[in-house]
Amino acid sequence: MNKTTMLRLTLAVAALTLIVCSCTQDKVVEKYDNGKAKVIQILKKKDGSLQQVGEKRLYENGKERMSGKISEGKRTGVWKFYFESGKLFAKADFTDNQQGKNWEVYDHEGKQLVSKSDKIAELHFAQDGGLCDIRIKQDDKELLYRFFESFRVCVTSQMKGNIPNGETIAWFENGKMNSYYYYRDGIQDSIYRVYTEDGGLLVSGQYNKGIKVGKWEYYLSDGSPSGIEIYDTDGTKLKSRE
Repeated sequence: MNKTTMLRLTLAVAALTLIVCSCTQDKVVEKYDNGKAKVIQILKKKDGSLQQVGEKRLYENGKERMSGKISEGKRTGVWKFYFESGKLFAKADFTDNQQGKNWEVYDHEGKQLVSKSDKIAELHFAQDGGLCDIRIKQDDKELLYRFFESFRVCVTSQMKGNIPNGETIAWFENGKMNSYYYYRDGIQDSIYRVYTEDGGLLVSGQYNKGIKVGKWEYYLSDGSPSGIEIYDTDGTKLKSRE
């Protein structure tokens, strides 16, 4: 074997070693009851040992729920979060910031709720690391979004600091409105509505500075009337449901 051949073999072995050492491997650390992977750690050999460099969390249907890089046991770099349909729910940069920065959040139809230019006032994560709620400042208004485990919107609320101020809407997971409230400095005021999961009206009434006033109408889930209550301007009940 001449020197040229030896050199080529040496370079080939070195290149192969580099490729092998730079590869990562997946380790399933948690499974669903049906045996499918739920949490996958991405490992890479560093300093002679396997270290976690990333993580994936999956839905039971096998689609990705969230994924990103891990450094020294903490999130780093850009993380992405997905709906079970595969559509993007949110992404943020966790480099040197465990709350994330440059958040972008979307609803299940693709409408952007939070953009990079919005100021994050507060946010919380669920036990699995998914985004649970986020309060933002957009120009002269504040908004709070709460999310179901599926990442679908659960509540949207206009805020003033930590108290609701303006419209607050609760949603069913199917995307239909659950209830509508209006607040002034944390006190219920104006219109109040409650709906069935199919969109039927259950309760219709009005508040004035936290007090029930005027006519309140009630319905059964099939849409038939259930009764009427009448309140005076000071909250005194003038008529009760029969």
